[in-house]
Amino acid sequence: MQITLTLDQIRTYAASYTYAEDDELVTRMAVAVERGHMTRRDLEAVAEWKWRGGRTRQLCTQNTEVEVEEITAVSFAAVSERLRIGALLALRGVQWPMASVILHFAFPKHYPILDVRAMNTVGGSAPYNFDKWVEYVDLCRETASKYGVDLRTLDKALWSYDKAAP
Repeated sequence: MQITLTLDQIRTYAASYTYAEDDELVTRMAVAVERGHMTRRDLEAVAEWKWRGGRTRQLCTQNTEVEVEEITAVSFAAVSERLRIGALLALRGVQWPMASVILHFAFPKHYPILDVRAMNTVGGSAPYNFDKWVEYVDLCRETASKYGVDLRTLDKALWSYDKAAP
C-alpha cells in the first residue's frame, strides 16, 4: 500500500468531499467518548452514516444496550490497538469498515476510515484483517504527518480520489 497523492491533490480532493452528516456524527461521538461508551442509538447512527442499505443497520439493532455500552467501553479504554478495534468486531453488524468509522469519529486524531474507496486509492484490498488495518493506519498517520493535514482531510481525499476515478 502507498499514498501517491501530493499535498495539493489531498487538499483538492478533500475539498470536493461533501457529506452533510459528518458534523452530527462528530458531535455524537465526542459525547460518547466523554461518557466512556456508545449507546445503541450511537451505534445505529454510525451504521446509518456508513451504510445506506438496511441490512447492517438492522443487524446493529440486534445488539442490546448493555452489549453496546460494555463492548464500546472496553474499546474506548483499551491501550492495545488489537483490543481497541477487536472489541468492536464483537458487535453484531460491525465489521472492519464500520469499526474503523467508530474509531475515526471517536478518536479523529488517531484513526482513518478503512473503506473500499480509500483502499483502492492506496492499492489495498479486502479481505481486511488486523495486520492490514495496522499497515493502513500507519500509512495514513505517516502521510498526514508528512503533509501537515489531519486524518479527516486525508480520509476525505482518499475517498474522493477513488470516487472521481473514471
